[in-house]
Amino acid sequence: MKRSKSAYHHGALRAALLKTATEIIAEQGTENLTLRALSQRVGVSRSAPYRHFSDKTALLAAVAGEGFKRLYHKMQTAMIPAEGDIPSQFQKMGVAYVQYAVENPALFRMMFSCESAIENQQPSLDSEGERVFDLLVNTIKKGQEQAQFKPGEPLDFAYVAWSAVHGLATLIVDAQIQREFDLQALALLTTQTVVDGMQPRQFKSVSAMPMKPNGSKL
Repeated sequence: MKRSKSAYHHGALRAALLKTATEIIAEQGTENLTLRALSQRVGVSRSAPYRHFSDKTALLAAVAGEGFKRLYHKMQTAMIPAEGDIPSQFQKMGVAYVQYAVENPALFRMMFSCESAIENQQPSLDSEGERVFDLLVNTIKKGQEQAQFKPGEPLDFAYVAWSAVHGLATLIVDAQIQREFDLQALALLTTQTVVDGMQPRQFKSVSAMPMKPNGSKL
């Protein structure tokens, strides 16, 4: 059933378009997402999406921006139970990153693709991605200020941590790990290894779950 043109106010239509575009990407991939298909699925005129997005590239950039917002929220929420324990917060943040990728594989790929990273089409895209990375850097700085992480360049530590976690997430999403494994345990082991490398020697490692070849999902 099509909705009337007046059924959406300005902000609600944009939100509906982004939500539906994300669903289409998850179901069919970015190649099958068109503004025409999007308008049909939302139930608005073919011209309606163009009031918010000049073309498909602008739409993808906006979807990616929303994806980074959701990733930031998931990582930040995961840290809350471990307040005060920076290494544990850091590990929970990394596990949340991997979980997000597993739960949203098509969106995760698109968020980091060259196709979506066009700043002049969506100026906020770059800032949303930076906000996720800044959460990582600021957590490292806080850990160093409280002597829970060893001294060093926070950006360097952040790039090492991101490389490890993003690499694991990408390998899982692209089905490059050719054996059954416990995703939760592997994510914990990866983040624990990163945390161990940043902690002063007197700190104990953050405990990780034992590896089990049961193929359980995050």
